[in-house]
Amino acid sequence: MTGISEDDIRTRAYALWEADGRPDGSHDAHWLQALRQLTDESEAVSAVPVAKAIKTSKLSVMKNEVVPEPVARKRSKIA
Repeated sequence: MTGISEDDIRTRAYALWEADGRPDGSHDAHWLQALRQLTDESEAVSAVPVAKAIKTSKLSVMKNEVVPEPVARKRSKIA
């Protein structure tokens, strides 16, 4: 139940209770339903695989990227 606060459960349970027509004496059922829904949503989000970084070679260039021109190197004089 990590990441799910009591306030999250309370808010969801209240919404479920209102959607059910505000029946008397059903707070436990709505609380448990809210907890179940939030837990399921939390597990579904954590089960989504993280996109892998695309490996590119050093030679690949993005479209419209400015490529710097090579700079001529000066030769050192050998004495």
